Amino acid sequence: MKVFISILLFAFSLNFYGQENSTVKTDGLTVVNALGADSANYIDPDVLENYNRGVDLLKAGKARESLAFFNKAIQLNANFSKAYFNKAIAEKQLDNNEMAIKDFLTFAEKDTVPAEAYFQIAIIYYEQDKYTEALSMLDKTLKETPNDDRLTYKKGVIYYLLGDYDSAINNYTKAIEQNPDNTDALNDRASCKRKKEDLKGAIYDYKKAVSIKPDFALAWNNLGSAQREFEAYSEAIESYNKAISLDPYNAIYFNNRGYTYFLKNNYPLSIKDFEKAILLKEGYALAYSNKSATLIKQEKYDEAVESATTALNLDPKLGYAYLNRGIAYEMLRDKTKACEDWQKAKELGVQSAAAHISNTCN
Repeated sequence: MKVFISILLFAFSLNFYGQENSTVKTDGLTVVNALGADSANYIDPDVLENYNRGVDLLKAGKARESLAFFNKAIQLNANFSKAYFNKAIAEKQLDNNEMAIKDFLTFAEKDTVPAEAYFQIAIIYYEQDKYTEALSMLDKTLKETPNDDRLTYKKGVIYYLLGDYDSAINNYTKAIEQNPDNTDALNDRASCKRKKEDLKGAIYDYKKAVSIKPDFALAWNNLGSAQREFEAYSEAIESYNKAISLDPYNAIYFNNRGYTYFLKNNYPLSIKDFEKAILLKEGYALAYSNKSATLIKQEKYDEAVESATTALNLDPKLGYAYLNRGIAYEMLRDKTKACEDWQKAKELGVQSAAAHISNTCN
């Protein structure tokens, strides 16, 4: 999520923005391990031999090779549900998603415990940005396992991505009720509250998350951002410090702390953090743009032009870099270049560029 902030400079606005990965985590959506054979029921030895060979290959990361053995097991016994499930896992790993969905559905039809197959289909739809379809499959899963906080949490994630923050909060709250230690749900519920401008509620949830999981670097970062928005700048810096101590190679955390130093008018530390972010993340256009904004505050206009130009070379659609470079050009008394940059910023959707054009260029 990107946050755009306007900061007054003389009669104009110097635009500066931070960045934070403050909401949903998608890395929790992972495929399950291959299922083992069910020794409780008799399985023909030839079927079992092919099936187990497929399982071994799948576990060894040889998805393509495993398919032949799962297909052979199914050919020998078309009702052997677990072969369909693991075949689907192999297909998914090979990005054959339509075939994977088909095999998961076959498993669900033939097995007495279909919930995991529905969940895996929901993951595929989620990864394809088909959120309505993913919700439908999660609802099917929850009918089978209604008290699984993992599934309720995932529903909250999808509602967040759909922009339905009230439904997201309801599902995150239910997940927390099912498992009070679900720190992902606490973190994401806090982010929904921020979207609804409930900063006090967001800060409470972020603090709860880090009290349960003190090494939750993302939640510390997000707590810092909520505190910054609440204008509790010193507390925000402390939270960013904690996030950075836990994840010292995360450029976003340095960028966010740099912006907070900017708000405290501590430009040397702000510049230092943006330069660290640039060092950690090659091609970090946003940090170059933010550095440009700070250089303007320090009246280093030539350097500001250079930093904004680097940002635009990296990301030609970064409208705020055009805006900042235009301000630097205006301070260097190059009205033509300033107006050209502000026009580009306006075309890229930077609303405040219009005021600069109106006051200087017309």
